[in-house]
Amino acid sequence: MDMTQDVQCAVIFGKEIAVGTIAAAHADLLSVLENSSSVLLDISAVNIADLTTVQLIEAARQSAVRAGKTLKLSGPATGELRSVLERGGFISAEASESRNFWLHEGPQ
Repeated sequence: MDMTQDVQCAVIFGKEIAVGTIAAAHADLLSVLENSSSVLLDISAVNIADLTTVQLIEAARQSAVRAGKTLKLSGPATGELRSVLERGGFISAEASESRNFWLHEGPQ
């Protein structure tokens, strides 16, 4: 029996999503993704981020796509998270799909 709900659920990340807190963030996000067909991820409070933050969100986004689900950000990445994305090349000019997701540029 499929227990996935067709409602959009929200996950709100706190101010620090980095290597020291990533396990709890992963558990929260995984739980919601398993039980919802659409997830809205609020990253507006995040001001401490590192590559594990990006890895978690990218992996969740790819898993959602493979499962026929959606994962969207409530707003564009800013501050430290945007800096991590820039340094890692995730939002380069050539990465238009990634720019759409992370920066809300183009079609959502």
